[in-house]
Amino acid sequence: MSRPEQLAPPEVFYNDSESYKYTTSTRVQHIQAKMTLRALELLNLEPDTPHFLLDLGCGSGLSGEILTEEGYNWLGMDISPSMLATGLDRDLEGDLFLSDLGNGIPFRPGTFDAAISISAIQWLCNADTANVDPKRRLMRFFNTLYASLKRGGKFVAQFYPMNDQQIEQIMDLAKVAGFGGGLVVDDPESKKNKKYYLVLTAGQSDRLINLAGAEMEVTDSNKKVNKKLMRKLESKKQFISRKKDVMRKRGKSVALDSKFTGRKRRPLSSLGNPLRTFFARTNLPTVYEPLPKRRNGESALEFLQKELLDKYDRVGKRRALVDSRNGLRAGDVIKVTYGDRTSVVGQVIAIKRGHNNVGTNILVRNKYQKIGVEVRVPLYNPNVKNIEIVHKPTKYMPRNKHYYIRNTKVDVGDVEQMVKQEYKKTHDY
Repeated sequence: MSRPEQLAPPEVFYNDSESYKYTTSTRVQHIQAKMTLRALELLNLEPDTPHFLLDLGCGSGLSGEILTEEGYNWLGMDISPSMLATGLDRDLEGDLFLSDLGNGIPFRPGTFDAAISISAIQWLCNADTANVDPKRRLMRFFNTLYASLKRGGKFVAQFYPMNDQQIEQIMDLAKVAGFGGGLVVDDPESKKNKKYYLVLTAGQSDRLINLAGAEMEVTDSNKKVNKKLMRKLESKKQFISRKKDVMRKRGKSVALDSKFTGRKRRPLSSLGNPLRTFFARTNLPTVYEPLPKRRNGESALEFLQKELLDKYDRVGKRRALVDSRNGLRAGDVIKVTYGDRTSVVGQVIAIKRGHNNVGTNILVRNKYQKIGVEVRVPLYNPNVKNIEIVHKPTKYMPRNKHYYIRNTKVDVGDVEQMVKQEYKKTHDY
């Protein structure tokens, strides 16, 4: 999803409809109030003392209302006429000023005791036209802001940086303008709730910035670190070791540890069977079948097919059924018995042979309530318990009679009835 500052300039993006939508959203109101109170907390102004504050990028006055509730006099600046018009309709107590922050702060030196900005200064980092230089706009903004603050005045700006380079650019230009201070990050481990606050002072102040609750970037062994953060901070060796441990716990064989993983090489004889060692250590049931023995130079596919045939057809009865010389032919009648003792009797229409008989299936046809029914019977289906030949005709019919068609003259009809008729002919009944 694109950021608002990448879609259009602020005076274009925040038109009448967008300004109304932004101002009436209860979610936006809650977030703006929370960030404004946090900015006032970082300013740490003297209580019960009148202060004149500058709200940069005030918009429709959501942050200004919080300043009024806290007892401050304030003046707001914004570039969007629609936002300021929405603020005028809401009868704000602060004064509103239409101006572009990139053109500088047009007030006399030492006018304001402090300044805040909520979700605004990241707009200065974008070039809307070819003749716009973001670096010059930021430099002009910080220079004029420094002049408009009283000596010792403080400035707190909440903003949404695009990347680390943008943060460094903003802080470097603020330092060049004469500001002192740094960056405070709330909820640094949360991707959703992370907030950046630029906290600056224009010279020495009698009352320092409130950094209560702010944490420096120092490693703490007692602090619980998020798993995602730990994975980002781990080295390549730690990543390889962690992945190997996961595969070992799953019972899989992994490559030997080497100097690249930071572990000593163990001799092959000390490893043993990794599956046996794993399940003996964890006392878990065996889920995977053991690996097959060496295939003595055979093709892996042929070896596995032979293993399957030995597993599902030890006697070789089913392989004899589909033998191309002495096996089933189209026209034979077979009976298929399943594991639940149900059976199907039908005439063989066709045999589809797979490679090495694996995947072979038999197409069987019968008639049920004057409707032709066909079913494919996999030769090595574990649910099929038995396949036996019921009838072999003395003379095989033409191929067109093996398939169900609407011409009743060549339709075979009911299989059981056909078998009975053949039985009567052979036994002279």
